[in-house]
Amino acid sequence: MQALGVLVVDRHPVVRHGLSSLLETRVAWTAEAATSSEAWNTIKTSRPGVVVLELELEDGARGIDLCQRLKAMENAPRAVVFTGDASPGAVVAAISAGADSFLHKSVGSAELVDAVERTYDGQRMWMLGKDERDDIDIRSVTSDVSPGVTRREAQVLSLVLRRYTNEEIAGELSLAPQTIKNQVSSALRKLGVSGRRELFRKYSGQGRMTTALRG
Repeated sequence: MQALGVLVVDRHPVVRHGLSSLLETRVAWTAEAATSSEAWNTIKTSRPGVVVLELELEDGARGIDLCQRLKAMENAPRAVVFTGDASPGAVVAAISAGADSFLHKSVGSAELVDAVERTYDGQRMWMLGKDERDDIDIRSVTSDVSPGVTRREAQVLSLVLRRYTNEEIAGELSLAPQTIKNQVSSALRKLGVSGRRELFRKYSGQGRMTTALRG
């Protein structure tokens, strides 16, 4: 297997340096970028195996846009969203952009390194932080999380990701269960998954990392 190189993309210098210092003890090399353009140049020239990126970058660009762009590459690197924003809108946007893993910044150092290595090996680490179901705020779901996903579908999907049943979602949104069933099916289809089981299989982690998508 090719030696693992990791590109850290974050607008904060201290965060970039800290992540690079932490990761370089376990990977072949690390590189840093503050902007989307810097990151893209490094991706093209150095071909990292994993890109760890924030949602907001120094040049005002969105990390999600960079993620979508790099995942469209042939032999694309793995993409790990590492952010303090675990809102439903951020989670759905990351999934829609093709992120391989999503880690809230409350993750521990050892778990972070482990998650990067596991992601490189093809596993998906999906850690959203708090696991309390009633902590979710569906009003934070924006209308542009994905070109094909409507605002209502994003709201429904955010609750699916928290393991709500269709009946519970219907009660939460004051809609008919059949309406919810149709919207769940539509949202999953747009994300390219056949059902909840495949969604959870694709976006659940391993061991301690499985915090937000546990059954």
